[in-house]
Amino acid sequence: MTQDDSFLERMTAFQGRLYGFVLSLLGDADQANEVLQETNLVLWKKSDEFQPGSDFKAWSFRVAHFQVMAFRQRQVRDRLVFDEQALEKVYREAMDVDTVFEQKKERLDECVESLSTGSQEVLTRFYVKGESLREIGAVLNRKANSVGQTLFRIRKALIECVSDEKWGNDGI
Repeated sequence: MTQDDSFLERMTAFQGRLYGFVLSLLGDADQANEVLQETNLVLWKKSDEFQPGSDFKAWSFRVAHFQVMAFRQRQVRDRLVFDEQALEKVYREAMDVDTVFEQKKERLDECVESLSTGSQEVLTRFYVKGESLREIGAVLNRKANSVGQTLFRIRKALIECVSDEKWGNDGI
């Protein structure tokens, strides 16, 4: 058995204990798995530094501890911290987007109401009930292709209605 084989056996034998140690330091299973993988890489790269006959557990736990500390440092550095002005700006923009969405939805509802009953039925069957063009065609005694063309014309009419000048087409 080569020194590499012996080292690999020790490393494999301690995986559960190393994982438990790292998990106890981090308290998060996903983070512990990530740090364990990093620890394994470091252990393997430094395998020539390990002295056969010395305490593998103590050495590997020390390496794992350093990897946990490095992981925590990265977490602190990677955290985005926004000042109050930035948070206020994000909040205002989110509120504006919500207002625009609500205005578009109201316009669309009014436009749908202005459609014929038949067009509303096709929209409901396709978008609300999830029926296929073929299923709608069977109910309406039409070909699927014809129903598809009808949906195309309805969509076009709704787009025009929602963006019509009478709504003050303000880019919404």
